[in-house]
Amino acid sequence: MHHKRLVLSLSLLVIFPFLAEANSNALQDYEAVEERLAKLEADNDKLKDFNFAGYFRGGWESAAKGTTNATVTLGKGVSASGISFERPNWAQGALGRYGNEFYGWYDLILSQRFYNKDGVSMKAVVLLDGSIDLDSSNNNFAKSDGNDISFGKMYLETKGLIPGHPEATFWVGRNQLPAKEILMFDWKYAYTAEGGGAGIQNVRMGPGALDLAVGRNDYKVFKTDLSGSTSVATNTVQMRYHDIRLTPDITLGLLGDYAIANASDSQKKRAAAGEIFTLKDAFMAGAAFRKTEADSGFNELVLQVASNGMATNMSRLHGANPYLGHSDNYFGEQSGGLLYRAVTQGENFIGDHFGLVHAIALGKASDIVDPETFAPHSDLTFFRSALRPAYIWENNNQTGVELGYFNQKSKQFGKTLSESGVKTTFFHTIRFEKSSFGLLPEIRFYATWLKALDNQLDNVAFADNKDDQWKFGISANVIFF
Repeated sequence: MHHKRLVLSLSLLVIFPFLAEANSNALQDYEAVEERLAKLEADNDKLKDFNFAGYFRGGWESAAKGTTNATVTLGKGVSASGISFERPNWAQGALGRYGNEFYGWYDLILSQRFYNKDGVSMKAVVLLDGSIDLDSSNNNFAKSDGNDISFGKMYLETKGLIPGHPEATFWVGRNQLPAKEILMFDWKYAYTAEGGGAGIQNVRMGPGALDLAVGRNDYKVFKTDLSGSTSVATNTVQMRYHDIRLTPDITLGLLGDYAIANASDSQKKRAAAGEIFTLKDAFMAGAAFRKTEADSGFNELVLQVASNGMATNMSRLHGANPYLGHSDNYFGEQSGGLLYRAVTQGENFIGDHFGLVHAIALGKASDIVDPETFAPHSDLTFFRSALRPAYIWENNNQTGVELGYFNQKSKQFGKTLSESGVKTTFFHTIRFEKSSFGLLPEIRFYATWLKALDNQLDNVAFADNKDDQWKFGISANVIFF
């Protein structure tokens, strides 16, 4: 336990020396928060800088028969019955998101700069996020009813406090370092789910920029029979060293996270007795190479290695983020296994009227908890792909098809289980930029066919217990500011 505390203490020491030499004169006229805000309201407008921005998606979707949701059952490697629930976007993280993300999601960001003097600026940032039920007219704010609202972020952001780095930021509160996303799969290769934390960003050092953060994110560690859970404390250290220019059009980014479990003595005894799973430390490290093209296209290659819970979560069919658990839930008995993952994504244009977007992920893991069955000591291999060729009209609208295929095998308890599937989405989109990853809004008209070729891991079934589904819909994705 002492070495874990040492790692966390050293990470704090790395962050806070940057602040030790800050010019205290810039802050000497600070007063109580209430008095400062009252004066700012009466002060000149130069000290006020309010911003409101956001993102949301929503629309209509219907299946050929029955609900558009799929039913999956997880955890059958540790429990005969497992945990069953409906999912509106089966294997989105392996097949692609076009025509396969029927759930309303939103982010509403409010920020207010309230101090700007002598090279020091400060602002408060609040992010509201959540989901809206698209299956019914129910409008009760309850997660069980499909409507959810939460404060995803709430933090103080400052500039000018780090000597010699006027553009670097220092933040304190509920926040995390910026996410890096595999857009077609709707998951991140760099992202840490956090509660409260503190961090510095964009500190220019050598050929790149350094980001560092520490954060807290406790997990609901389940009982070994999946009948309940208990909350176990966890701290995470995050590092990014990015924007390292290798050539005029190629940049390199390095990334790493280390999650440190901080169980109480009583929780350790329960884990040793086999009552609950043991929450174990985990790490993720990687490198990302990005090449930009003259026609606004790009290609990116990401190489990663992860251990324990992060290795398991990065193997999931749905959201393969580098979390320690499934969202804030932790299942399975880890044993120090590793995952190696390679991911590529990009967008390339052929002339003025044809574009191809792609995402491909390959991985191999040994001695980890299976992300779908929760079976320990599992060996996994997976391949995931999504290709989206499209014709680009003169007004930047697009007509095309998104093709997805994945195959995942897991050797557990002496036998190999397989899961595989295909997706075909025919679409036409109304948009205002040539790039599929350009500025939204975008309106999509689509028809999607999903088929599970094998379902031995998440036991997926569509309406009427079928292994395939046709669904049709219209969706809008909007960013506003």
